[in-house]
Amino acid sequence: MLTKTEAVVLKAVKYRETSKIVTLYTKKFGKINAVAKGAMLTTSKFGASLEPMSYILAVLYKKETREVQFLSQADLIKPFLSLYSDYNKMILGLSICELVYKLMKFEEENLRIFNLLVNTLEKLNEAEKNEVNFLWFFIIHLLDVSGFKINFTSCISCGEKFSDENLSKKVVFLSDRGGFMCSKCSSSMKASDYSVATFKSLAWLEKAKIENVTNLKIQSNINNEIHNLLMEYMSKHFGELVNLKSVEVYYKL
Repeated sequence: MLTKTEAVVLKAVKYRETSKIVTLYTKKFGKINAVAKGAMLTTSKFGASLEPMSYILAVLYKKETREVQFLSQADLIKPFLSLYSDYNKMILGLSICELVYKLMKFEEENLRIFNLLVNTLEKLNEAEKNEVNFLWFFIIHLLDVSGFKINFTSCISCGEKFSDENLSKKVVFLSDRGGFMCSKCSSSMKASDYSVATFKSLAWLEKAKIENVTNLKIQSNINNEIHNLLMEYMSKHFGELVNLKSVEVYYKL
């Protein structure tokens, strides 16, 4: 069956001498693998459209019984030029694609995740400051859509709504319960704790509209805590250790 679908290129690897196998996250079919014949040739009709993070209109020869489909054509819908010219943005964009590649199952359509992926890459491309916020924003909402929403509303121990009074010191995050314990309840806990600023930054990003994400300035030590918290939580609930190679590069810059 010949079909068209919007897609984001997550990964591309060389296949034989002249072709590529690309992993796409598509609007119609979710994550799929496809062979792009002749993509390695300098005269290839695909051009630069198969680079990771590319937002394309893909023409596929798709067969339900085949694990790897055939990509006939790929045209850029909107070029995200800044994601390739700005090294920080590139690393963050690749991290977002790496997450989708690692965590999403094949052939499971999810329009909310597709839209989240496209919109986040688009706004990251346009960003002029605080670009790392888009990675945290994406992860928080990916978890929500995947059924692992983090509770930022109330303490998972006493049930009291979070306020300045019960968020005066460190807080504890319990990854198996998907939420935080307030400063009062966590004072005697022997568990990994986080600063209140980490909690408030994440809670703010969960509520923020995507066009306002860069308005929040997060200190580097808080970014490190956010990274550790989210990686731990994803590893707990997706059943594998989530180590983002792209993020490791970002923190070495």
